[in-house]
Amino acid sequence: MSKGTLGTSLIVALCLFQGCEAAVTAWTHPGTIATPDGSFTIASGDGKAEDTTAGTALFTATATVGGTASYELVDDAGGKGSIVAATGVVSLATGQTLDYETATTLVFKVKATDDGGGAVGTATITLPITDVNEAPTYANAQNEACAVDNSAADTVIGTYTATDQDSAGNTNTDFTYGTDGKIKVATSKTLDMSTTATYTLVLHATDDDGTALTGSSTVTVSVQAACGAGAIGAMFASVLLAAIVSYLI
Repeated sequence: MSKGTLGTSLIVALCLFQGCEAAVTAWTHPGTIATPDGSFTIASGDGKAEDTTAGTALFTATATVGGTASYELVDDAGGKGSIVAATGVVSLATGQTLDYETATTLVFKVKATDDGGGAVGTATITLPITDVNEAPTYANAQNEACAVDNSAADTVIGTYTATDQDSAGNTNTDFTYGTDGKIKVATSKTLDMSTTATYTLVLHATDDDGTALTGSSTVTVSVQAACGAGAIGAMFASVLLAAIVSYLI
């Protein structure tokens, strides 16, 4: 047996009988950590948008080991993350969402275990969450209103505001709709139920954050002799009666 072969055999024998300690020495992803335990903050440009869907990969954690490593999340940022043990890929967990307005960063702790000997290291990863321009929203997508017959200009029909509202208008010249959320009978206009008994108005609110996004709501205005609970009830009764008569015919 040569000296080289004998030396290799002795090293293998020592590992078998005394144990060769495996080690996690550093981390290479999602960024460089030069020690087994350390932290890294992902650049904001590599963060994740708040509209990221569940199951999307957030980052990959990779440790430097002698052989292969297994990974686990010892801190999943409040249930936000899940990890593939064999690869270190951390994804947005099932049923979870990201919300910039709630948290601008998420902090995960990933533990790597050297499969060859059980040595471990832990990386603390900070993930930035980026904001997304979101469309304004109304409390209700459908609304109903009553307007008294012969309503004159500036009569308020109703108030409908949207969150993150910038400006909006209506598509019927009999009404105005401004940033205060109020629908009014337009200047020089008078409602006449004998001419038009019902209006369907589509309201729009547009935000002013970068790329304009729009939310909408529909208001059905019924012009009647009087407005109130009784009048609305009578309106529905007449509609129902018309439907029954139509059905019988």
